[in-house]
Amino acid sequence: MTDKPFQLVVRFSDSMFGVGDVAALHNAIVTAHDAVWFGKLGQTLSQGRVDLLNQQIAKKTPTFLYLVKGNRRKSTAYRADLLAVTREKPGEAALIPSYYAEKDLLQYMKAWMKLGRIESIEMSEMDRLKALNSVFPISETLVRSSSGYFLVHESSAIF
Repeated sequence: MTDKPFQLVVRFSDSMFGVGDVAALHNAIVTAHDAVWFGKLGQTLSQGRVDLLNQQIAKKTPTFLYLVKGNRRKSTAYRADLLAVTREKPGEAALIPSYYAEKDLLQYMKAWMKLGRIESIEMSEMDRLKALNSVFPISETLVRSSSGYFLVHESSAIF
């Protein structure tokens, strides 16, 4: 496949459940506890991809979660250190923002990513990333696909 490390791109929405600024809510937990769990609705990550990312993290390979908010033509991007990935609800309740329970969302989360601080980035910072099995930069893939997540890597072979 590639010798470049894999990264994860996940779409999210601030407006879906009326919780407010999702990044800020998660960062408040990071400020208090140095990490936070971010839950993903809908389609889950395959166990193989979860294992791949966790093995990479265990080897101390810099691994990031890129979060993309907004519609397909006008998006906002964020990046956070990816510290762990699981398909099970994490046992660290203090690291899960309260809105997940308040809005009864815990049961709908199909994957969880443990993160460091979520930082805003320019979409152009993702131009060097491409989804597996794609020749297009992830920014183009995000427009073309409705998938909620993408496993990506850096590539110089982007059209």
